[in-house]
Amino acid sequence: MRGVLLVVLVLALFACSTNKPNPPSFNHLVFLLNDSTNATFPVTILDTAWIVHNGGEDIRLDLLTNTTLTVPVFNGTLTLDSEARGHWTDSLRPRSSDGSYRVSFKLAELPLTGAFTPIAGSWDVWFGDQIAPKNDSPDAQLDLRSFQNKVYGTMRTPTGDYRYLSGSFDGTDLTLQTFDGAHLFFFNATYDGVRWINGHFYSGVHYHTSWSTRPATPRQTNVALNELNPRKDSLLVRFIEPGGRLSKRSLVPEKGCVTVVDILGTWCPNCMDEVRLLNTLSSEKVDRLSVAFERPESTADAYARLNAFRSEMGVGWEIVLGGRANKKDAADAFPFLDNVVSFPTTLFIQNDGTVHVHSGFNGPATGLQYQAEIDAFQQYATPSISMENR
Repeated sequence: MRGVLLVVLVLALFACSTNKPNPPSFNHLVFLLNDSTNATFPVTILDTAWIVHNGGEDIRLDLLTNTTLTVPVFNGTLTLDSEARGHWTDSLRPRSSDGSYRVSFKLAELPLTGAFTPIAGSWDVWFGDQIAPKNDSPDAQLDLRSFQNKVYGTMRTPTGDYRYLSGSFDGTDLTLQTFDGAHLFFFNATYDGVRWINGHFYSGVHYHTSWSTRPATPRQTNVALNELNPRKDSLLVRFIEPGGRLSKRSLVPEKGCVTVVDILGTWCPNCMDEVRLLNTLSSEKVDRLSVAFERPESTADAYARLNAFRSEMGVGWEIVLGGRANKKDAADAFPFLDNVVSFPTTLFIQNDGTVHVHSGFNGPATGLQYQAEIDAFQQYATPSISMENR
């Protein structure tokens, strides 16, 4: 009898030790920007990855270890310091005096939807303390639409867009956020029935400004490119070879072809979107070259970054190092350019020496504007036989 009781006791203890409570059902990733401001994203936690639902895109963060996940394309990491708290490290941002750039986060179980009022439209945006002036050109244009109890949109500037913004609107207060591994943006504002007021914009933990708007007609979707006609012998690029040697090459394509030069930085989300579009162009009569301007100081580190970017993005053409990540270095690398307005900048070079310059990029989050980009890239990446074909 004593043996039977002992067996029963052991089985009961074993049952207690294996009957652990289920882990928390975390469904949101919450970045802590300050004591009162959080940027919150739905997240799906899998055994080998987290899927961050960033508006119109899903970003897969693969597990490197049990506590560290890697950010695609931009090479950062999310690290768990405990079961529900951790920090994002942006490894491409220049280091500060106190080390790497970090933003704390927590995991939370939150309702997927809350109070919601549909909103749609376009508003011109001014950043800074000024209330939207009547005459000055706006800094950006905000486009919003509603779908399935959420607000989606983007900010479009003259040189690019803020990519996928998503959030909520309860009839009075608006919140929008985006996270792509390089940028962490948060916007909030109050709606007065016509425009957005009392707006605040946070970029990670390092930048804050105010913003205001007035209603606007959506900007036209046609894409304008500047045409240059430099001497053909000036159509070259100066770059740094992997071993550190300075070199140069001609950009004049063979007859019946066109050279497409992508001036980019691998730290730039708009550049990522543009490279994805370039990947869709037919390569039969297109010679593609990317010239990158990077943050690492050493040539070896910069090329290591370029090789990782090239592999992850599936780039089938060469990427060379043009210099450091600034617009002056970018302009100096191309003798026929007076300046480089933005990253990315795309050059379409015909055999007769004609150059069409496309500054900035409107990505997939802009909808019709992105379709206009696609149409323009396909048009100018076609070899021109005559002026009428351009």
